[in-house]
Amino acid sequence: MNNRKILVLDDDPVIRDILYEILADDYNTITSKDGYEALEILNQEKVDLVLVDINMPRMNGIDFIHRAKKKHPDIGYLIISGNNDIDNAIDAFQIGVCDFIRKPFRDILYIKNIIEGALSRHDLLIENKRYKENLEKMVMERTRELELKNSELQYSRSRIIGVLSRAAEYKDFETGQHFIRVSVYSSLIAKSLGLSKKQIEIIKEAAPVHDIGKIGIPENILLKKGKLTDEEFSEMKNHCLYGEEILTSPSFDILMHKNPDTIDKNLCISDNLLKTAAIIAKSHHERFDGSGYPQGLRGFEIPLEARIVAVADVYDAIGTERPYKKAWEEETCQEYIYSQSGTLFDPDIVEAFFQSIDEILNTKKSFIDDYAVAKSYLA
Repeated sequence: MNNRKILVLDDDPVIRDILYEILADDYNTITSKDGYEALEILNQEKVDLVLVDINMPRMNGIDFIHRAKKKHPDIGYLIISGNNDIDNAIDAFQIGVCDFIRKPFRDILYIKNIIEGALSRHDLLIENKRYKENLEKMVMERTRELELKNSELQYSRSRIIGVLSRAAEYKDFETGQHFIRVSVYSSLIAKSLGLSKKQIEIIKEAAPVHDIGKIGIPENILLKKGKLTDEEFSEMKNHCLYGEEILTSPSFDILMHKNPDTIDKNLCISDNLLKTAAIIAKSHHERFDGSGYPQGLRGFEIPLEARIVAVADVYDAIGTERPYKKAWEEETCQEYIYSQSGTLFDPDIVEAFFQSIDEILNTKKSFIDDYAVAKSYLA
């Protein structure tokens, strides 16, 4: 006898005894005369297959299967039916019955074959279910692993941006919390433009390094008190190209490969954050009328992220003290931004700027030029 357990449910004691005699030598067989009693048995014992009579008092076979499958979906069910029950037996297939045995019984081998086939089909269903559950579990675990890796990568990228921002601050200390304010202003403008949450977050994280290229500018030019000469200004404009070069540097990949000639530079900037940061660093001094640098881009040729940061950068620059100038009054700053709509700045960006002006002013008050605070923001 194998270890399969079969429950025979029939209100007729003769049928129960016949089926028990047929099955007991091959299977662990138990019997029940009533659907309610059978439900209690299923709650207490592990049963593989239930043979169910359709016509029974108190609870018929179809009702029993409906109730049993709710709590025991992994059990197989096989209908015992008379000739007059054939329609009900066929309907039972709709609720997942494996097969049916017709009464009166005439062929013992036929009954055993039906039961063995029902058990085999049931085993296959269980195996498929477990495979699906294991597959779903593996997918969930893999998804969690990827989410964790993505979180770690996102944290690392943010830290890189923070380190680069701090490096720029050490070189150009007088800008204080300029990079923080530009970051927040840019995110507020992006929000007013209706950009997605992800786009807003990327712009906010990328904006702080818009001036990272100033690391490459000599200090006698960067910190000069007074107007720059034409030659000095030409060198100052190079900070846009320096910034792009820093943020797209393939040096790490060169260290990781034996043949640097095989490296696709695009792989080095495949990350959206670094790509966006490089775009902003290069193009935030482009102007809507084409008078900017380094490429002289015009209008919508200028990347959207750079057009946003351009407004935030200029607004903060004119409103704060620098080595070469005093801070402008707030009213004058806003008048200047408005006056340059369509000339230096994208009119849509200017409109979004003024839609966010209350939050921008709150940010301006919150992040005054205190280097100690700036360091804690980056930490």
